[in-house]
Amino acid sequence: MSTLDRVDLTDSERLRLLDAVRDYAIYMLDPQGHVQSWNRGAELIKGYSASEVIGKHYSMFFRQSDRAEGLPAWQLQRALLHGRTEEEGWRIRKNGSTFWANIVLTPIHTSEGVLTGFAKVTRDMSERHRLHELEDSLRRTNEFLAMLGHELRNPLAPMRNAVSLMQREPSLNPSLSLARDVLDRQLTHLNRLLGDLLDAGRLTSGKMHAKPERIIFNDIVTQAVEAVWPEMNARSQVLDVDMPEGHICLNADEIRLIQVLQNLLTNAAKFSPDGGAIRLKATVVNDWLRVEVSDNGVGMDPATIDRLFVLFAQGDDVKESRQGGLGIGLALARSIVEMHGGTISGSSAGVGRGSTFTVELPGAALEEHCATSRNG
Repeated sequence: MSTLDRVDLTDSERLRLLDAVRDYAIYMLDPQGHVQSWNRGAELIKGYSASEVIGKHYSMFFRQSDRAEGLPAWQLQRALLHGRTEEEGWRIRKNGSTFWANIVLTPIHTSEGVLTGFAKVTRDMSERHRLHELEDSLRRTNEFLAMLGHELRNPLAPMRNAVSLMQREPSLNPSLSLARDVLDRQLTHLNRLLGDLLDAGRLTSGKMHAKPERIIFNDIVTQAVEAVWPEMNARSQVLDVDMPEGHICLNADEIRLIQVLQNLLTNAAKFSPDGGAIRLKATVVNDWLRVEVSDNGVGMDPATIDRLFVLFAQGDDVKESRQGGLGIGLALARSIVEMHGGTISGSSAGVGRGSTFTVELPGAALEEHCATSRNG
C-alpha cells in the first residue's frame, strides 16, 4: 500500500499534490483518450497550459507519422491488454519541437471493473537519449579511425621499403637523392599522424594505458630528437638541448614519453620559421622532472591555450597556418602525462612571440647510474 493510500486525502488534495510535481507530466485521460487533468510538470515539459489541452485527445502530443500509423489508439489498447505499458519514443511540444520521452500508461478501473480512464506519466529523457547517441557515435568513430589507420598503413609499408632501398644506393643523382629525402620525411610524418589517429581512438574509448618502468630520461630525449631532427634540419632550424649532468631516472612508459616529446618538438618545428630557434630544457627539482620546449614561432593567443589540449581542437592561428594538423598531438600528450601523475601546460606572450610547453613528472632523480629493467 502506497503512502497516498494510507493517508486519507480528498480528490482535490491529491490533485494539488500531483500538481506540485515538476519533473513529470502527470495527467488523466478518459476511456477514449481525452485529457481530463493536467499538472504543473506537464505544462513545463510539453508547453501547454491546462486550458489548452483539457478535453482534447492526447494524440495531439504525437508526431504526424505516429498518428497516421494509429499509435495513440494502439497504446490505449495495449495498456488495457497488459494492465500497464512503459515505452520510450518521440513526443511533440507546443512549439513544435520534439523530445525523447519515457511514458507509463496505466488503465484505471472502478471496484466493479469499469474502465474510468487512464493515468499517464511522461518524463523528458532527451538528455539521456542524446548522451546515448553521442556514445554510439563515438564508438562508430573509434571503429572507423582504427580501420582507417590500419588500412592506410598497408600501402605505407612497401613505400617505406622502397625508400630504404634508395637510401642504400650510393650513386643516386642529386635530384633523385633530394626526392628520396623528401619521401623519407613525409612518410615519417604520415606514420606519426596515423599513430596519433589510432591513439586518439584508444584515448576516447579508455583503452590507452601506461606501462611504467625505471628508465633513463636522457635516452628518451635522444630518441625523440633523432625522430624530429630531419624535419628541423630540412628547414635549417636550430635545436638547443639543455640537460643537467648525470642521468635523470624516473618510472615511466618509455614509448609514451617519447611520443610526448616528439609531439612537442614537432609542434615547435612546425610553427617556427625556417632558421628558427627551438630549445628543450630539462631540470630536476624536489623529485620532480620539469621539461620545457620553447620556440620563437607563431605563438598563441593566451586565451585559447587551454583549448589546444582538447582532442581535435586547434587555435585560430593554427587553422590559418599552412602547417595545420589533426589537433590530436597535444590532447594525446596531456593524457599520457596525466597517466604518469604529471601535468602539462602551455604559455605564450602572444601571437608572433613564440610558445613554451612545460611538462612536469613526479618521482625523478639525478643519479650517476640508473638501475633500469634493461641493465638490472
